[in-house]
Amino acid sequence: MSEENQISRRGVLCGLAVIALGFTPESAIAAGTVKVLANGKVEVSLAANPALRKVGGVVQFQNSNNLSIALIRTSKATNGFRALNLACTHEGVIVEPEGNAWRCRLGHRAKFDLNGKVVEGPARQALRTLPIKATKSRVVVG
Repeated sequence: MSEENQISRRGVLCGLAVIALGFTPESAIAAGTVKVLANGKVEVSLAANPALRKVGGVVQFQNSNNLSIALIRTSKATNGFRALNLACTHEGVIVEPEGNAWRCRLGHRAKFDLNGKVVEGPARQALRTLPIKATKSRVVVG
């Protein structure tokens, strides 16, 4: 088989993940390319994460403590971002994308809107937010 026709293991796994999660190429949720800084904060380059160009775009990543985080574009303003801790506030299970929302699939099925507000219980508190500092080219989370 020529090199042109070979598919990488990563390519296959990413493709299967897209199919399994029901994402289409128009989906605004993406795995992020980020840089963990020496102080434990995470730097997200806007150029390297095109999902964040559109309001409603989301990039998911983990920080140095393996905390699952979503960075969401909430407006076109320079500081128009929100960072969410993706641990469900009911039992700490990591929530997963479900359309334009987050669902605790492995726990008790709590549902949160894209910005982390509770839509369906049993969770009673919104997903926790993390501090951010944004410029035109990057967002630092933590």
